[in-house]
Amino acid sequence: MTVYLDIIWILNFLFDSLLLFLTGLILKRRTKKWRVFLGGFFGSLIIFAPFTPFAILTSSFFKIFISILMVIVAFGFKRMKYFFANLSIFYLVTFAMGGAMIGVHYLLNFDYDLANALFLTHIQGFGDPISWLFVILGFPVLWYFSKNTFDRFENHKIQSDQLIDLEVFIFDKSVRLRGLVDSGNQLYDPLTRRPVMIVSLKKMTNLLPKEIIPIFNNVNQLWNESNEVPNEWGNRLSVVPYRVVGKDHQLIVTFRPDKVMFMQNEEKFQTDKLLIGLVNQKLSSDDTFDSIIHPKILTSAKGQQVS
Repeated sequence: MTVYLDIIWILNFLFDSLLLFLTGLILKRRTKKWRVFLGGFFGSLIIFAPFTPFAILTSSFFKIFISILMVIVAFGFKRMKYFFANLSIFYLVTFAMGGAMIGVHYLLNFDYDLANALFLTHIQGFGDPISWLFVILGFPVLWYFSKNTFDRFENHKIQSDQLIDLEVFIFDKSVRLRGLVDSGNQLYDPLTRRPVMIVSLKKMTNLLPKEIIPIFNNVNQLWNESNEVPNEWGNRLSVVPYRVVGKDHQLIVTFRPDKVMFMQNEEKFQTDKLLIGLVNQKLSSDDTFDSIIHPKILTSAKGQQVS
């Protein structure tokens, strides 16, 4: 059997470098590209181990040593916690990519006759042979999807840390919502200086009289004489100017609730020092949250903790 050692070495060098690069992306490590490639170079040298007379070079201990060396070369050593984070994510990425490659390989039942003609490597005693052509084509695709998956997971985790359950009370009704605490929301009523929480109109229709729902859909309906606002709502409604990207001088109709109760980490706190503005759109494409909370609202609410 002919072994194209130079081709196998180049592929291992590129794959090891890509694994280190993906590790750096996940952990947001700032490192120079030449260090990543140097780490990949050291990792690729292990393919020459079977051709040496030293048995220790093919041992599990030496493989672990090489992986540690790769991580230190690529990202440096600052402290133990930093090092173990790099090493653990590197192993996670390696196992995930390797497992995905093997899984896709068996799922698609790759054509071995075609593979025999194109860069076939026989893995004696470890299952079916796998074509380097399949690896060359499959690895970049899996690497791309793995990177995007990790990015989405990270964004979801960051967003989850900013989510909070809440309940809006008005008159004898209430509705439970999930809110996203957004420091970018700096919307205030210019007269009362009360912060404004944005809520999807669809989530609030059960709390609102049918007569005033058109007002939240179109602020101009507020001045339409044909729309009669119930007396108990007359002093609760107000109009607040706000800005959106690309548009100035927009108006949003808000109302003053009796109170809003927040639930976070088994603690409850409430406030009535806010306004709620309703928008006729989904605030989250996947329904993760249905309201956007002004951070000042939480500051005020935490001063009124509920036992």
